[in-house]
Amino acid sequence: MSNTSKGPATKGSKFWMQYVVKNLQQELNSKIGCDLTWISPLEGNNKEYLEYELKQDYICKILNISAEEKKEIFSFWPNRQPQWDGIALTKDNNTLYLVEAKAHLSELKSKIGTKNPSNKDLILKTMKEVFESNYPKGSFQMWTDEYYQLANRLTFLHKLNEKLKIKNINVKLVLLNFVGDYTYRPTREEKWNMHYKEVFVNMIGMEIPKKDVLVVNFPVC
Repeated sequence: MSNTSKGPATKGSKFWMQYVVKNLQQELNSKIGCDLTWISPLEGNNKEYLEYELKQDYICKILNISAEEKKEIFSFWPNRQPQWDGIALTKDNNTLYLVEAKAHLSELKSKIGTKNPSNKDLILKTMKEVFESNYPKGSFQMWTDEYYQLANRLTFLHKLNEKLKIKNINVKLVLLNFVGDYTYRPTREEKWNMHYKEVFVNMIGMEIPKKDVLVVNFPVC
């Protein structure tokens, strides 16, 4: 298992993701607009609030992805994948929800960090394909140098919706913003809305992302 993120958190987005899934699941499901079964982060049964890469055996078993299918489905990315703050499924197992959670604006900033040339080439190739097919009016430099984490989440969304057709699984990306995080650095809802609008206009060339992206503000104050 390649997880580096486990155990209870004490502040920020990791704390709130764990807390909300444990204590406020119905409220979170309502905000997302769907009755979901949460796969992670979970506390009990030795789960230790683990965050998973999608290629891990535990997730593939839930999604009924075989070893051979796994190689093909995830061929668009290097072996080391993003870990998701939250993963959930609809009750009929037909829609997979992938959650990227933030508690303050500065968490959004990132740039591509891998030093491995072949890994970097594959990442850039895949991201460029998604960018040119879906967001050609945006700025690809922002994908690599300013908002790389958001860009790779968008990339996974689009590629998985292509690849998981063989499993009849649709994928949705939830950008979950915790409003008023008093454990670290509180951000007001208006700030989240203004910031995402600005980022989307410059990064992807539109104010509102494609239909499978949900921006959800969750008050915690």
